[in-house]
Amino acid sequence: MRRLALAGAIALAAVVKFYSVASAHVSLVASQPAANSTLNAAPASIRLEFSEPVEPEVAHVSILRADGRSVTLSIANDPHDAHVLVAPPGDIGLGTVRVIWHVVSEDGHPVGGSFVFTVGAATAAPSEAEAERAESVWGPSILGAPVAPALLSGLGIGCITALFGVLFLVASFGARFGERPMRLAIWLSIAAPLLLGAHLVAWAFNVAPDHRIDAGWIASALDTNVGRVELWRTLLTLPPLWALTLARRPGLALALSVLPILVSSAVGHSYAFDPAIAVPAKALHLLALAAWIGGLLWLLVRERNDAARFSREARRVSSVALWAVVVLTASGLVQTILLLPSFGALQSNYGFVILAKIVGLLVLIAFGAHHRFRVVPNLSRGTSARTTSFLSSLRAEVAVLWMVILLGGLLGYVSPPAAAKAQPTSSDSQP
Repeated sequence: MRRLALAGAIALAAVVKFYSVASAHVSLVASQPAANSTLNAAPASIRLEFSEPVEPEVAHVSILRADGRSVTLSIANDPHDAHVLVAPPGDIGLGTVRVIWHVVSEDGHPVGGSFVFTVGAATAAPSEAEAERAESVWGPSILGAPVAPALLSGLGIGCITALFGVLFLVASFGARFGERPMRLAIWLSIAAPLLLGAHLVAWAFNVAPDHRIDAGWIASALDTNVGRVELWRTLLTLPPLWALTLARRPGLALALSVLPILVSSAVGHSYAFDPAIAVPAKALHLLALAAWIGGLLWLLVRERNDAARFSREARRVSSVALWAVVVLTASGLVQTILLLPSFGALQSNYGFVILAKIVGLLVLIAFGAHHRFRVVPNLSRGTSARTTSFLSSLRAEVAVLWMVILLGGLLGYVSPPAAAKAQPTSSDSQP
């Protein structure tokens, strides 16, 4: 316990030390011309400086002229600074014009905004309607997050972690891989690439400026850092499917299924906010989740004709779940500290989802405590009715665990309060 406490103290100290260098969602920090400035003549170029490097392949900048006509600009990075986009302004005319920008943040989220400047005499500022469209999400949304990609992400990650967990439990118990566990593993190995592939498409729709995609946009999106990681995560779910369905080698599938889990730890907020800490923390989080859900699913699908052995394995799964709770809580705490700048930030949308996950975790802990101390000790000398009641309770626990997993998928698309630390200084429209 002393070593565990010391390790926890060291981890928390590291979090405090590195917290001050956490990055944020991309934001506009400066522009030329400056927001709300007045020029005597049209500028030679439009220059936008952002808080992090931006990739012009998935950026979109346009100017809404005073007469209402929209001009799409041809943009490129400044050759000396990847944080800066530069574009010739084209024919912007006279009067007050609005610059509308749309970029993709390092964590894969679309971010947009606008500002105005005047050439010559001021006129009424063009409407912000197009700027608001640049900031919108694709399809239905919850707490500002797009439902479809968030749901697909949660389900896909849930399937690949569940697959790893089931295979891990079978290997660690030295158990025979019966027909029902094999069938479950195969279905999970099929579902993971389908769901994550669908998520990749939904993500491309969400980050597109007008939420329409074509072959060119897909190629551009997949050529970004985050696009390549999303693609590799999806592709890495195919080898476990091959190992199970064609090679029929569960041990190989176990080794291969850890790869998309590790890649998933480098996607989203963990990649953009203190990755040296957040990525390992998220990897531990996902592996602990895998062990927990894998153990529960193994108990539900394994053969139960040997009551004594089923009781022994239920006790072992209970021990695995206990350690999984410890790792989940510690790694989740690290990630929360990185992304929530203060306790007051719990009142944000991101904080609300965090609180919902905490409530779900407390319910799961209650399930685990009930099983560990009240149910499992009596299984070996219990009746079939008691086993049936235990399995029914396990199903309820699995259902709650899947709800927590889906909340994790939603959390990946909700903007954390830490993203507000770098506010645009030259924009009259917040991203």
